[in-house]
Amino acid sequence: MSAPVVGTSRMATTAWRWVRADDYAGADDYRFIEQVRTRRRRTAWTVAITAAASTAAAAAAAGPAVSYLAVGTLAAVGTAVEVRKRVRARTRPFAFPGRKGGTPQENVVVRAAIDAKLGRAEGMRVATPVQSEDNGWSTILQLPPGTRARGCLGKEADFASALGVGESQVVFDLIDENAGQLAIYVAKTDPFLHVYRSPLLGRTEPLDFWRGVPAGVNGRGREEWLRLVDASLLVAGEPRAGKSAAVNGIVGAAALAVTPRIHLWDGKGAGDHRPWRRIAHTAEKRNAAGLLEHLHKMQAQMERVFDLLDDAGGSTKLTPELCRRFGVDVELTVVDETRYYVASPWGKEIVEAMVDIASRGPAAGVLLVLATQRMTKDAIPPELKGVCSLRWAMRCPDVIASNAVLGPGAAGAGYDASEIPRSHRGVGILDADGADPVKLRSYFLDDEGGDLASVASAAYELRRAAGTLPPTEQATAVDPLEAILSAFGDADRMHTVDLVAALGPGWSPARVAEVLRPYGIAPGDLKIGGINRNGYRRADLEAVMLAAA
Repeated sequence: MSAPVVGTSRMATTAWRWVRADDYAGADDYRFIEQVRTRRRRTAWTVAITAAASTAAAAAAAGPAVSYLAVGTLAAVGTAVEVRKRVRARTRPFAFPGRKGGTPQENVVVRAAIDAKLGRAEGMRVATPVQSEDNGWSTILQLPPGTRARGCLGKEADFASALGVGESQVVFDLIDENAGQLAIYVAKTDPFLHVYRSPLLGRTEPLDFWRGVPAGVNGRGREEWLRLVDASLLVAGEPRAGKSAAVNGIVGAAALAVTPRIHLWDGKGAGDHRPWRRIAHTAEKRNAAGLLEHLHKMQAQMERVFDLLDDAGGSTKLTPELCRRFGVDVELTVVDETRYYVASPWGKEIVEAMVDIASRGPAAGVLLVLATQRMTKDAIPPELKGVCSLRWAMRCPDVIASNAVLGPGAAGAGYDASEIPRSHRGVGILDADGADPVKLRSYFLDDEGGDLASVASAAYELRRAAGTLPPTEQATAVDPLEAILSAFGDADRMHTVDLVAALGPGWSPARVAEVLRPYGIAPGDLKIGGINRNGYRRADLEAVMLAAA
């Protein structure tokens, strides 16, 4: 090998070692090393591009042969087309090495995993390239042979410490197809410090309760849904941890779903459920004897639905289609501060009825949601907790309390609600039957502001239009036709958009058209103030009211 070739090879090797920051190989600060590598990669890219441009300019000035230029151009275009195809075929966004705010090198991730004791060094590697995402980066870690990914759950804080990020920024997920691989996601910022506005706010159309309840947002910024029609739910957590917000989200979703019958039993008695009273078919405070009577009625409802299912044949569980066929619907009972009722003189009978409803009720559309600040067996007896297959633990005072909600051994498996920081109000661990528990922040509904009143008002209007308000409210509810006429005020004509705004929460153009369609009134083009839009005339409504009189 000639001396120039050897010299060039040595220079290339030295440059590559410089780019990899081998001169800092002994440092323990991996974030610092990655910053050095990023800076040097950018420098290398700049130098390479400059050199290529200079070479091309020199070649052009020297007048190279046209054939060589044609071949070079063809090769460059072909390469560009192939690269474009591969980039577009990627399932995740493409990121150039060293891009600001981008991803760490693979060896940094592996070293952090080793330092966090996710497994031994031999055989530890990344199974997929580290990929940039909108709010962070992700990869799949291949653990050493014989190491289970499930054993890594609960070590997110150790991995975060090794990377130099906040522990709430790291999310570990299991991969069903491979017990030895761990999906890792690291957010740019703490996702649980954000306040997520409830999707129930501003809603003017009914919600599909059978699809589920929007519960909150997980560590990857994705929405989590809670399907209540399949099981009974236990919500627990210490005071000011966000339990009330979770319960209000469930009640609000049921209220906006129009058809579920809501029964509220408040053991605290401070008026937490006040906004929902006009919608609920039952709203009682500190009435243990009344709750026992209600639970017996729910048991009778269960038996009635089971008889209907048996007679009809086919499905052994209630469905939306069967609800319409049988003329029944979901019966949702929410018991807040369950300990008050369990500790009452009727406690034993109440627990027995709750156990029966929690275990058999969901198949008949009879649902039970229990909420408590006390996680001891005197608040939720073991036999009752055991049949609540949906469990939602907000911040708990200690590991024992967390395991009392999520089940024995949950903390050892990496699910410990006592480790949730106090700054993360509304953050909890949701253990939904059939899936691994997930940490999420529940949607925010301000119980001291107007959020609950706004959702309740919209639900009231939707239920009034559907005729599903409680009997006492339905009898006194304003006729929708009268409400529309009243919204006109002194105007003789109104555009639909203005009419809907005047009607308030719970109204939409579709609902106005639905109310007026039976009377032969349809929207038409109206020119008001020089603007031509769809709208209605007051005279048409007055004519209908006069004819009805």
